[in-house]
Amino acid sequence: MNEGERLRELLDGSMDPSELESYNEYYKLAERIYGREALDEMGISTPEEIEEEKTQNGSSEFTHDVILPSSNNESEVEEIANSIVKPKRRLYLTFTGIICLLLVSSNVVVGVNSLVPESITLCEDLEPLGDIEFKDFEVVNGTTLTIFWTVKNVTLGENYTISWDISQNGSQELVDSGSISWEANGNTFQHLKMVNVQTEPYAWTSTLFDENMTVISTTNGDYSSSEISTMSNIESGKNCEDNPKLILSEIMDFEDLDSWTQAGDGDMLDGMMIMAFSFISLLGIRKKKN
Repeated sequence: MNEGERLRELLDGSMDPSELESYNEYYKLAERIYGREALDEMGISTPEEIEEEKTQNGSSEFTHDVILPSSNNESEVEEIANSIVKPKRRLYLTFTGIICLLLVSSNVVVGVNSLVPESITLCEDLEPLGDIEFKDFEVVNGTTLTIFWTVKNVTLGENYTISWDISQNGSQELVDSGSISWEANGNTFQHLKMVNVQTEPYAWTSTLFDENMTVISTTNGDYSSSEISTMSNIESGKNCEDNPKLILSEIMDFEDLDSWTQAGDGDMLDGMMIMAFSFISLLGIRKKKN
């Protein structure tokens, strides 16, 4: 339809109202001819009102049948996700608390070193290389007393000296006195001394010196056939087997023998750890029931 035909329809009143609503210029011309009130009575809206109505209804060129989730749907999805994630977190919290509680409690009661397999070494009984060990022991065969000395972890190339005094009849009669010096060509040195003795008890003292004749260590012992003889050395009586409990405050130095103590006696840190892990375990269980 050309412009002349549309104008003729406008003048004789046969134009479709949708044409007036679609074309702003025709609407203005009809408004001048018939008046705004007449157009309103016919139910004809202005092009501006039509555009505003489209905007309010959300009309656009995208007419795909897509339904976006409402805010209520989003909250429901979030609640479902939380209901799945939170139990897992509570289960992990409870499991972690119980495991840590068992470990700390077991360490106090029996010691963690007694629970690990023998193939895993946590505590080292051996002294670090470089700490010199000096010990002796005796053998009695009739009237012959033999003293054996052993020195370990000496420094290669340095000179050392062992001196001794051996007596009988309760240290009242000196049987032998002497010394031996050597240059260390290995990590270990051994020496023995045999003396004739008659009257028990037998006794001895010995001293280890460095090359400056500074005392490194001393040992002493005695022997009587009616008593158990004694032996002295610089080795500590402490060992890992008798001290299976790890001191938690020394956990970073767990390989050190001083980081271990006897089981069955907990300190303040042990008590704090037990209380903390108990609270974590109970917290997880309580939330799980809610």
